[in-house]
Amino acid sequence: MITATTSSNLAEAELLRSILEENGIAAFVLNDSFGGVIRVQVDDEHAEAAARILADAQSAFAEEDGDDAADDEPGEAKPPQ
Repeated sequence: MITATTSSNLAEAELLRSILEENGIAAFVLNDSFGGVIRVQVDDEHAEAAARILADAQSAFAEEDGDDAADDEPGEAKPPQ
């Protein structure tokens, strides 16, 4: 398993997980209540596809909000490590 993205908001993490699953990628939300970081994880073999899907979703959210900056932190897709 690899972390596809992180969030500080459980609702956002669940939304991102559902977006991945709608695109055929099984995803899991791991909530580290002590560290304050919520991770959305996928199988290693789906890491690149998950990163693309999350980047596309982030761009769509930015367009909906009328925000030109698609590099905001919430929901930011992290490249596979």
